[in-house]
Amino acid sequence: MATALAVVVMLLGQAVPAAAVVTVPGDATGTAYARESVRVMTWNVCGEAGGAVAGQAGFCPFRNEPQKKIDGIVKVIKEQNLNAVMLQEVCSESHVNRLATTLNGLAANGNSWAQGWTFALAGVTRPDDSPEVELAGVELIDQEGSECRGSLNGTLGVAIGVKGRITWTSETDFDTPLGLSMGRGTVLCAEVDGWEQHLCTTHVANFGEDVKAWRLTAATADQYYKEQIDTVAAVAGSFPSVVLGGDFNTSVQDRLQKLYSMMSECDQRSYLPGDAANEITKVTRAMEVNDGNPAGEPVDYAITSQGEFLTSKIDYLFSTDGFTGCDSWTSLGDWTDYSDAVQPDCRLKPGDKSWVPKCTPGAEAYSDHTPVYGRTQGGPKLSWGLDSAGGLMGGSGGYTGSLTGGGSWSAEHGGSLALNGSDGAVTAGGPVVDTRRSFTVSAWAKVDVDAGTSVVLAQDGQIISGMMLWFNKPDSTWRFGMPKTDSPTWNVDQVRAPATAGVWTRLTGTYDAAAETVTLYVDGEKKGTATHTAPWAATGPFVVGRDKVNSVNNAFFKGSIQRVEAFDYAMRDAQASSHARTMTAPTGKGTAMKDAPYVSLSQGCHGPVEQFHLDFGTTTSLTPTLKSYVVHPDPSRQIWAEFSIWDTTDPSRPQPIMLGGSGSASGKVTGRGAVSVTAPQLIPGHSYGWRVRANDGTTTSPVSADCHFTAPAS
Repeated sequence: MATALAVVVMLLGQAVPAAAVVTVPGDATGTAYARESVRVMTWNVCGEAGGAVAGQAGFCPFRNEPQKKIDGIVKVIKEQNLNAVMLQEVCSESHVNRLATTLNGLAANGNSWAQGWTFALAGVTRPDDSPEVELAGVELIDQEGSECRGSLNGTLGVAIGVKGRITWTSETDFDTPLGLSMGRGTVLCAEVDGWEQHLCTTHVANFGEDVKAWRLTAATADQYYKEQIDTVAAVAGSFPSVVLGGDFNTSVQDRLQKLYSMMSECDQRSYLPGDAANEITKVTRAMEVNDGNPAGEPVDYAITSQGEFLTSKIDYLFSTDGFTGCDSWTSLGDWTDYSDAVQPDCRLKPGDKSWVPKCTPGAEAYSDHTPVYGRTQGGPKLSWGLDSAGGLMGGSGGYTGSLTGGGSWSAEHGGSLALNGSDGAVTAGGPVVDTRRSFTVSAWAKVDVDAGTSVVLAQDGQIISGMMLWFNKPDSTWRFGMPKTDSPTWNVDQVRAPATAGVWTRLTGTYDAAAETVTLYVDGEKKGTATHTAPWAATGPFVVGRDKVNSVNNAFFKGSIQRVEAFDYAMRDAQASSHARTMTAPTGKGTAMKDAPYVSLSQGCHGPVEQFHLDFGTTTSLTPTLKSYVVHPDPSRQIWAEFSIWDTTDPSRPQPIMLGGSGSASGKVTGRGAVSVTAPQLIPGHSYGWRVRANDGTTTSPVSADCHFTAPAS
């Protein structure tokens, strides 16, 4: 087995338990365990690479200057506003702890993007793959194990960092031998408080050097590689929602077909016009090395010419959710010219033990790998229920609305906001969508029969709104459009569909920046698409109930609006249809009764206990409350949940609760909300699995992922 060490570091010095805790405190606002948009990077920073000079295999810039590596990681976190990082070839002390300390210092100086990060690390085993060379200031690989070498401290491994609190980790080692030049790795996974997604990272060996050395046949090396991918797939497949990233050491994507069949890979498509797909992530020199020393003397490894670079894609990001963007920051790879003509001191002098090589990397040469970063399709950035005064907040973006003018709260259609058509509107503090990038906006609306042209939602530019969804009175149509310029001229790329006043209607508008199209859906049905080839940034506030035309607030909505949402990606046809019509499986976005023992969905949903030996946490009661969060696409409909629970310690025992059986149904809520049932008396010390589905009396949703917990010993 590989040496495995869980290191969890929390800023501000708090310790974080490695095991998942099932019985966590309740969330009175019902916002916990939402599907975040994970803004994540994977980067093999080669923090402990081999090679003393650039002519040696495994050379990596700034190997003995860990702060340089940290500076590069922080640069990407800040500039891409990341909330998760996956790192390979890092040391627990020299890199992970140093990164935590650096972010903590930046947070203390008021940098919000640096606040609240925690980290976990799993150790790997490094082979003894190079003889020791006694040269002053030169440290080569000369040992096997997991301790970092030379001036670097701590355990060598892979790490996950999140802008949040890691509450649970797992490590699954590869059951393969050590290679000549690559260690035995592991799959590190983490659960984050408040996120439905799990995060996993790994570093896979390819055994290429072993084949070259006739130590393994190509067929055996391929089999070992396949076994590693099978392990990665089994671990990732045990989570209902997961983001997986790492160094997979292959540019042959067919070898990763098992992962592609399970998840989306972020760089398979472009997201903006001109955005390249399948970008490189690895930079290797096709160099000429001076080996003209007299017979019997060591090579000095001087690079005689800069030559060409061999590039490949071997680092990947996968997710069960789709992605809204992806990029490889190629300039942060090591493209430095280390040739003898430019850096004559970047060589060994075997006959001079006092000689210290001087190889000077470029300013942005952080690694021989490039960072790959992407954004997953999370839940809505903005989600306003508009069903009461408390319905002016919600969504992962934290946007809050402010109601001005004539508006009143109504119980109609499960709760809605009635606007007067003259000055009533709800305004956010700023923009919500980037009108240059893909997005989706959606709302339920009922326009009054005597209303004029009425805008459901929009986002202001300086002179005209950058996008708007509205009812057009003259021809009684719903419309979604985006102006070509921020100017007084009405020149709007738009889609239209027949409208019926006085009827509640689900409206969805999308902008696909890569396809350069706007699309309108009515009650989940696609009504048309128009071209929009001139995107521009509307940087004013997001508004419900009006737009702006020629610098004047315009077309105030007369009627009722509810459940306004905005996403930072363009929904596909099937997504828009499902979003408008289909009940989804219940989630862990639940609330809990104060001081009551309960088990909230997504806590402990990690797959079979027997397979990965996971600790799912122990409840504090033999009659715990099972909780989940259900949502109906129609806010006026009643919805509830049906639960099932079974004994996994002794499968022969009957299920205490069965889906659709006695005691399985929760109480009802209108539209959406947290629901629960209390389990019957459980057996002390036994482990249990449970699942849940939503029901509205006519149809049922898909069943949730299986979750697990342990009953207390007594």
